[in-house]
Amino acid sequence: MNILTFKPVFVLLFIGVLLLGCKPGMPKDIIQPDKMEKILYDIHIVDGYATILPNQDTAKKVSAPLYKGIYKKYAIDSASYNKSLSYYYKHPDLFNKMYERITERLKKDREKESEKASKDLTSKPVE
Repeated sequence: MNILTFKPVFVLLFIGVLLLGCKPGMPKDIIQPDKMEKILYDIHIVDGYATILPNQDTAKKVSAPLYKGIYKKYAIDSASYNKSLSYYYKHPDLFNKMYERITERLKKDREKESEKASKDLTSKPVE
């Protein structure tokens, strides 16, 4: 067998490796979408809570440790969160998919809370 017979096979194999190796993907230092979705959900819960507090100073004092708790829960820091958030801003297709699921989850939670509140109101005796 002549080595020149295998040359086209090696060329195709080399090109295939190059194409697969250069495939654009998510950088390793970016929080993966499923984890980022959970983080954003928790962030929005804290944001919602902070909006019902009487003033901005109180909201800042209360929400700061809650955000730190979220970072601790997911083993991240504010820098990696902000870097990942910037990445997703630049990739709206990924960001929109995450927010569709987050929005759906928030709607379900709101419906559960409304049902619970309604049951609580109807189960209490009138005085």
